[in-house]
Order: sequence, then structure tokens, then C-alpha cells
Amino acid sequence: MTRPFFSRDRITHFDIFERHAQDAIQQLKARLREGFPVDIQDLASRFTMDSATEFLFAKDVQSLGAGLPYPYYSSLARSTSSRIHPANVFSKAFDEAQQHLALRSRFGAAWPLSEFWKDKVAEKMGPIFDFINPILTAAISRNKEAGHFEKLGANVDREVQDGECLLDHLIKYTDDPIVLRDETLNILLAGRDTVLIAGPQ
Repeated sequence: MTRPFFSRDRITHFDIFERHAQDAIQQLKARLREGFPVDIQDLASRFTMDSATEFLFAKDVQSLGAGLPYPYYSSLARSTSSRIHPANVFSKAFDEAQQHLALRSRFGAAWPLSEFWKDKVAEKMGPIFDFINPILTAAISRNKEAGHFEKLGANVDREVQDGECLLDHLIKYTDDPIVLRDETLNILLAGRDTVLIAGPQ
């Protein structure tokens, strides 16, 4: 279902990435002018998260809008407004859910024993679903209001319209919110992690 969206013609549309890259560069310059170092991996993560969420959902999580973190030794690092910013809550939950999933692989088939009292991944998915679910609901409603009730088969390729995000494209195939959420989260995870792995270690 997602393959037509990632055709060569679509990938040449760089306006989303250009806008977020300019924002990231401006924030990097501003922080360096203040005399503080910048965690480039964090900057790359924020750039990728904003670009990917806008590309996928037509609405970015605005993690660059939360501002870059200050180094631990600065009194500015203890700001509570930064920690409770919705973008930072989303990103932190996303990272922690990934960490718990990685730990499950160490336990193999016995992983449920390590989470006997509570599902640690489900706990972290709350802020992620809080961001994604309203977008999914609105997109499904828009599609129904437009009178698009007939769904395409999973093996049918369709022409992607200009200005269409991945979610708009996928709704033409299914209006199952679980399938839509899983598909878009898989792409978000792959895109974000690829950039972070390629970045400075």
C-alpha cells in the first residue's frame, strides 16, 4: 500500500525537508552564539521527527519548536517548560517504547515474565497515540465526508495526488485506524532511526 507513495517523483519533493532543515540550522547557530555546545544527534532526531511526521500525517510534532536542550551543567537545562512540551513528551515516549521493545528481544519468548505486573511498552505508547489518534480520526472523517467509501485492494497501485500525505494515501486502501496507525508508525520508526544511525556516534 505504501509503495506508490515512495516513488522517485515523490522523493524529489523536498520542500518539507528544506523548511525543517532551515529551522534546525537557525537553532544550531543561535545556540552556538550563546556559547553552548549542541548535541548534533538530538538536533538530527528533532529534524527527522518533524520532517517525518509532516510527511506522514501532514502535521508535524514540532520538536524543533520545543527548542534544543541545554547541556546538563547549565541552569537552563533544568527548565520544566522544556520537559513538559508536547513534542518532548512524544519523543521521550517514542524512545522509551523502543528501548523496552529492544529489551524484550533479549528475553526472547519469556519476555512477558519480565513485565508480569504491567506492559511497559503500552504505558509508553499513550503519548504517541494521543498525538496520532486525533489525526487519524480527522483524516478518516474527511475521507468519508468527501464521499470516498470504496476502498482499493492492497495490490492496486494508485496515482498519488499533489499535496497528499502518506496517511491520505493509505486511507484510500483502508479506514481501519489500527492498520493506518501501524503503517505510519512503522515508516516513522524506520525513517527516524535510519537518520540517527547514519549520524555522528
